[in-house]
Amino acid sequence: MRRLALLVAALAIPLAAGADPPARLDPDASARSAQASFDEFVHNWMTRVRARGERDRANPRLTPGARDLVATYREVGPDFKTELQPTGRPGSPYVGVLRYTENVVTCADLRATECHTVSTVPVTEVFRLRDGRWVY
Repeated sequence: MRRLALLVAALAIPLAAGADPPARLDPDASARSAQASFDEFVHNWMTRVRARGERDRANPRLTPGARDLVATYREVGPDFKTELQPTGRPGSPYVGVLRYTENVVTCADLRATECHTVSTVPVTEVFRLRDGRWVY
């Protein structure tokens, strides 16, 4: 019994001496951290998607047209939107949604000087935060 009393007293000393109480988890800090990491992830993702569009423009798909070959490629629109939602699941606490548009462009010449957008496709991609990383 005396050992238990000594143990309780030893544990109480740091609190009585002005030590800080145990830190509590701040849900707002978790959300801010998830938002910051998602913003960085989206920046890198969109850089890769735009680079793919540049490669497609440099090497368009050629199809027969009315008079000559028509060059077609896809490119990403300039704007995008993101959304972050908590899931309530510890294994994947957040889901990030990325929305942007992809334009289908055709060119009447192979040098891609006379081009115009023939369609715009909305794209929605969903990622989950798992083990500190965003997963497609």
